[in-house]
Amino acid sequence: MITISKLTNNFYPVEEVGNGIVRCADELPNKIIYTYFMLRSEGEKVPFVLSENVIDDDFAELVLASCGECNAAELEKVGLSKNRYGFTHFLRVPYTYHSELKGRLDLDRPSTTLCIPIFDAEFSGTETPDEFTDLRRNIVATSNWNREIAPKIVFRFENGNTKGGTGDGYVFTKFDKVLKEIKNLVGVSNGFLELINFNGSIIEIVASGSANFRWIPDRDDSRSEQISKDAIQDRLWHFLTH
Repeated sequence: MITISKLTNNFYPVEEVGNGIVRCADELPNKIIYTYFMLRSEGEKVPFVLSENVIDDDFAELVLASCGECNAAELEKVGLSKNRYGFTHFLRVPYTYHSELKGRLDLDRPSTTLCIPIFDAEFSGTETPDEFTDLRRNIVATSNWNREIAPKIVFRFENGNTKGGTGDGYVFTKFDKVLKEIKNLVGVSNGFLELINFNGSIIEIVASGSANFRWIPDRDDSRSEQISKDAIQDRLWHFLTH
């Protein structure tokens, strides 16, 4: 059971901010990580949320109070009330999906649930532990409450001219990487890009002449359409975030 005493022994400073919420700090050379806990009775899961450099007790309480019983055995995506950061959802994350609190509250980790405020397009809510870790480490700065949206992009591509590509497999990537590969694809007859968004929708992009592309949804050539290279960035962003 997580108690004030245990938190005081593992963090500094520790402050009770009301309604069962405790704010703990880790002061690092270039940033401060705040860990908010909502203390509960013995036998109940304790939700916690992380914030990098931002103290916002009210928002932390909103997220933690929304967790409910927090008994998820797998990742769960839950709607979140309107807030100043624009987050639309949060994730309930069981301890088996992350390494937070390791080395300081190891015995108590199974009785906790990590809560992560997110934009809808950043996670599907069905990720495996490895996929979740990969997205947090390389794509979504989940502790930064002031971040811009970082949509989940499952990516596969091949470019016969540059000899670049992902082979038969898919990788997570960032939007700017996709735009770079689209630029490289202009005029290439033996190449393609395939993207899967957070909803599982699929789009394939292939070059069509020197200034256009073919936009092929859900691998259905009968639904393909022409799109100019000047219009594709906005169209792609909408696909990835809606």
